[in-house]
Amino acid sequence: MRRLLAITTALTLLAPSAWAQTESVSARPDKATVVIYRDQPVDTVDLMERSRQSWSRLDREGLALIIETRTVDLPAGEGVIRFRGLATGVVPQSAVLEGLPAHVVERNADFDLLTPAALMEKSAGEVVRVVRTNPATGEQVEKAAVIRSGAQGTVLEIDGRFEALDCSGQTERVIFDRIPEGLGDQPVLSVRTRAERAGRHTVTLAYLTTGLQWSADYVARLDPTDGTLDLTGWLTLANFGGTGFPDAPVQVVAGTLRKDGGTVPVEPLIRYQQNECWPQGTTTLGSGESYGIPPPPPPAPPPPPMMAGPVAEMARMAVDEIVVTGSRVARQGELGDYKIYTLPEPTTVAARQTKQVRFLEREGVAYQRVYRANVLNDDDESRSTAIVMKLRNEEAAGLGVALPGGSVAVMQPDGAGGVLLAGQDRFVDKGVGLPVRLSFGESPDVRVQTRLVKSDSSTRGAVTTERTEVEATITNARSEPVTVELVADEAMSRGFRIRSQSIRSRIDDTGYPVWTLSVPANGAATLKAAWTTTD
Repeated sequence: MRRLLAITTALTLLAPSAWAQTESVSARPDKATVVIYRDQPVDTVDLMERSRQSWSRLDREGLALIIETRTVDLPAGEGVIRFRGLATGVVPQSAVLEGLPAHVVERNADFDLLTPAALMEKSAGEVVRVVRTNPATGEQVEKAAVIRSGAQGTVLEIDGRFEALDCSGQTERVIFDRIPEGLGDQPVLSVRTRAERAGRHTVTLAYLTTGLQWSADYVARLDPTDGTLDLTGWLTLANFGGTGFPDAPVQVVAGTLRKDGGTVPVEPLIRYQQNECWPQGTTTLGSGESYGIPPPPPPAPPPPPMMAGPVAEMARMAVDEIVVTGSRVARQGELGDYKIYTLPEPTTVAARQTKQVRFLEREGVAYQRVYRANVLNDDDESRSTAIVMKLRNEEAAGLGVALPGGSVAVMQPDGAGGVLLAGQDRFVDKGVGLPVRLSFGESPDVRVQTRLVKSDSSTRGAVTTERTEVEATITNARSEPVTVELVADEAMSRGFRIRSQSIRSRIDDTGYPVWTLSVPANGAATLKAAWTTTD
């Protein structure tokens, strides 16, 4: 029994020193690399509009990989290393720490938001200064006070007496000389370590974060004289989080990335101040009522957590600044089945900032301008045709590079030395060798009129066959010949089959049979065709 008591006493005496933890803080990274992904093409205009909506949670959308290099002081024995300066949208379970010669016992992610209520609660037992202003005379009196209870009705001890905050009848403010540990406007990653010896080490911390997005936009400048265009591509980098990355190497990854639904950032812990004062002259509601003093009104309900404090600022953020840089072009590379674009030099991805960087510049890209329309079997009216610009993403045609999906603004000369907008369109990601098709308006000069020649049906068993015969006439009021593509409106119907045609059709990149006609200037051309569908 004595031996057991002796062992127990020895363990009790040794425990504080054996398990004492030394804390080390890494305030910020020495440098960081930013890699921004996307799970689908992003519309830049829509993104900017959403950034001005107070209910948008853009700080929780998007996905980026942050790779930080940090210098940390590793304590001997049991210790805790706190990593500060993380992105506000950090996904803590994705964090990977390399280069630390110690056993990592556990990791914790804390995001205790700095609010008045949190400041009160975390400062219980601390000495603060209370400044009271007499509303009648304006006289100010400063007193030292000890916080005895926190956010749920703050109680202060002043000169040995206990008082409720904001219940003196005077204007009050509390001055704190320091911020309690654990409070801040950014999350903190804590790592509990066990190491044989102390030392300073350079480590790599990588983690996923939300709040960063990128999009692609293009400007095509037409040269009608030789049928070519100059194509410029711009990357828009948007940081909707509260953390900036100064002078960081930046890469963006093109391709539809599958994103886990559980990849969500750590939510800030938000506390709300609820100070209440009891009726004057009594400490019970019943006695107060007996004196004719009405009970205090109930506290206003706290705002929704997603719209409080700095989080609200991020949610309400309208882009503070738009930076455009185009001195050099981003470099394209490979990342497995994806394309990765590396910005030519480190750039600052500031908090709540949008930046545009040029990533593509091609001159003399060949294009073909065609007019396209559907052949309807129940429309005798003349209709305008769609204006379509077709490009081949091949090196021989002046391209031959992977094109991230985005919007295209088509510009053409106005004949007086300037340029005018001819139209806009969007396309999805296009790899090398894939065609690019842009539709940017309708032409009133090139029109199509369809006449239904014959229509009948027959039924055999449970199958009904519809037969249609049409004659389509295309008129061209322009002063130069044009190329027109016609597609049967029923081409996507079940059992579609062409039975006769005056012009041979072909299957184009849309997957449907297309009739291509050359229509002379101020002239016309006619297509006669018949087809059947089954149901």
